Amino acid sequence: MIQSVKVKNLSLSKDNVRKSSREASIDALAASIATQGLLQNLIVTPLKKAGHFTVKAGGRRLRALQSLIEQGTLPADHVVPVLVLTDDDNSVEASLTENFQRVPMNPADESTAFNFLIQKGMTAEDVAKRQGVTTRFVEQRVRLAELAPSVFQALAAGEITLGVAQAYAVTSDIDRQARVFAQMSTSYYGDQPDNIRRAILNGTIKANDAKARFIGRDAYVAAGGRIEGDLFAAEGDENWIDVDLLEDLAGKKLEAAAAALAQAEGLAFVTPIAATHVPYDLERQLHEFHAPARPLSEEESARVEALSAENDQLVERLECELTDGTPEAEAANDRLEEIERELEDIEESRREIDPAVRAQIGTFVYIGGDGEARVHTRMFSEKPVVDPNAAPKVTGGANGDDGAGDIDHGPKLSATLIDELATQRRQILVAHIASDPAMALDLTIFLMAQNVVFEQNYVRNHSTLKSSGAQFPIFGFRDEGSMASQTIEDQRQRLDTSWAGHKTMTERFDAFRALDDEARGSWVAFSIARTLEPSLNIAEGGRSNGFHDHLGRALDIQVEHWWRPTAENFFGRVKKEVMLAALEDIGGPILRGRYKDAKKSDLAATCAALCNGQGIVEAEIREKATAWLPDAMRFDAIEQPETIALRSTFIDEADDVDPGDDGDDVDDESDLEDASHDGQDDLSEAA
Repeated sequence: MIQSVKVKNLSLSKDNVRKSSREASIDALAASIATQGLLQNLIVTPLKKAGHFTVKAGGRRLRALQSLIEQGTLPADHVVPVLVLTDDDNSVEASLTENFQRVPMNPADESTAFNFLIQKGMTAEDVAKRQGVTTRFVEQRVRLAELAPSVFQALAAGEITLGVAQAYAVTSDIDRQARVFAQMSTSYYGDQPDNIRRAILNGTIKANDAKARFIGRDAYVAAGGRIEGDLFAAEGDENWIDVDLLEDLAGKKLEAAAAALAQAEGLAFVTPIAATHVPYDLERQLHEFHAPARPLSEEESARVEALSAENDQLVERLECELTDGTPEAEAANDRLEEIERELEDIEESRREIDPAVRAQIGTFVYIGGDGEARVHTRMFSEKPVVDPNAAPKVTGGANGDDGAGDIDHGPKLSATLIDELATQRRQILVAHIASDPAMALDLTIFLMAQNVVFEQNYVRNHSTLKSSGAQFPIFGFRDEGSMASQTIEDQRQRLDTSWAGHKTMTERFDAFRALDDEARGSWVAFSIARTLEPSLNIAEGGRSNGFHDHLGRALDIQVEHWWRPTAENFFGRVKKEVMLAALEDIGGPILRGRYKDAKKSDLAATCAALCNGQGIVEAEIREKATAWLPDAMRFDAIEQPETIALRSTFIDEADDVDPGDDGDDVDDESDLEDASHDGQDDLSEAA
């Protein structure tokens, strides 16, 4: 029997069969009841107290009604219709039937209904409010209603899942949807949303791409560029589909920036590069130019000294006398900033390049990873730069080296005597440098830095100390696009090369020693780092180096932030079992089983998308996937003890070594004995 009962006289029965998810979507249900009313009555049985009932079916509706009364949306004595049953057994069965026999709406039907309301003139916000859902949910369902007919019919017939339909809906181009659907319908792996989404978006660019940010959304749209918003991805995620237009816009904008820079700076050329890095091969075709910093004038030296003294006094006052936040402390900090700017201006003035020299050099302008135009910090020339203000060379020297050959060194000496005297003088020089740690450290950094700067040009420095870049095991391997390689290039560009423009090693060394500690420290860090050879946390191929792994741990390197596995650099080049094991690491046996029958190429693409945060998965799985790494790339190896054969540092102490007794030594020492008997011309030499 149907009768009307006040909500405050209703209570939830313990016999209600729904024990779980009782609180799910109560707010949405309450919003629906507030706008549409209670469309389905509750099922109740009477209690002993007259006029009071217990709800056997409709517990969520009861909670929604109680919530609306608490909020004041409904009056405290609000009345609702109920079906009153007197048999408890029948009431339990009714509760089970109502919950068990309920069939969720097909997403296609939901989409059609939402779209009908929109077509009748309601806004997405209105529909969302009346149905107790989010505006974005309404927009998503409307987008599904606008799918290509073949795709929508498949969704309505249950031939494809909601996730597959959402993958097709990332674009509103129904012709493209239909073409991809026809292709995927006959594909073995065509029911996977990730594969569909890649096929749909093939040839598009994400809104966060460097070129997209460089041009800007407004300029792209104004030029006729089309944008597809992916309602089923993160909020604001967009796909720019006119790639050729974007490339053209980026090229023209960079060309304009390059022309303006060349004119403003008086440069011979500024080459625009519509990429996030300057190709190494382009640099190799040019001569690198380094402008020497001129010495400070007497006035500038005095000013620098005065500013430095004032800076030290202010710092001391801030540390010992002044209180943070007081007007005096703020004034002191403002003055420190002024001092820093003035010192920077003085330093910049030392590096000014003569206009006649500028007219022979140029540089590159490219797009930074942040979407901003960047100017290459280094300068280049097509031919060796000629300084018109340089003093004329003195000619006529025997060696043609600025007249050095005109110096009379006295009678010619025999080759043997020259070698002996050179060795003796070397010993004297070594003894003095070895007693001056500061000089030795500067010399070490300078020799390594010079090797970096003049790597492509032979500069004889009469030293065995080198910091040559390690050779890659793959000839011609380039990866300028990677985050690590871009960082290394940025570090290289930030190095102070003002000393490198001088003509002689003497001038370069003195200018190098004049750099501050931070500038010299950057050179030693860069020079040492580039000597490291490739290694992996793996036993095969002789690539294991536990010490490199120790360095990685000491530096707390998070490899996953710098390198992600893709189909090209990893998954497409390993066995299927490796990919399935990766999926199991990420999502357990269930995720592995979902893809166990996939083709290898499809599996590689799926793994790559998942590990780069592009798959539609649970938040927990996404987090694991974006942090997943193959073991070889981790810094996990522990250095193993090794046997090191010790031998004398000095060659003249090797006379006691038996060249025929190798023992456990790695190298045959017989060459030491040969060296000691090659003649009287060779002297023992301290290493």
